[in-house]
Amino acid sequence: MRKDKGFIGWLVLIIIALALLKYFLNWSIFDAAASEQGRNTINYIKDVLSFVWSYARVPVLFIWQKVLELMPSR
Repeated sequence: MRKDKGFIGWLVLIIIALALLKYFLNWSIFDAAASEQGRNTINYIKDVLSFVWSYARVPVLFIWQKVLELMPSR
């Protein structure tokens, strides 16, 4: 059984969720991102994620390498 499935399913689910938000609530992620507050929010989230990644990068990559070593090669 393959365990690398699911990316397309998540992508389709996100697209459907965005379409439902637009249809029922008349809310668009593109309109929200185009506003001044939306751009500020996106920049804030980008800065926070960059800060968190700067501290978490080394342990995450170390754990990822250990996980890859435990997986049987194909």
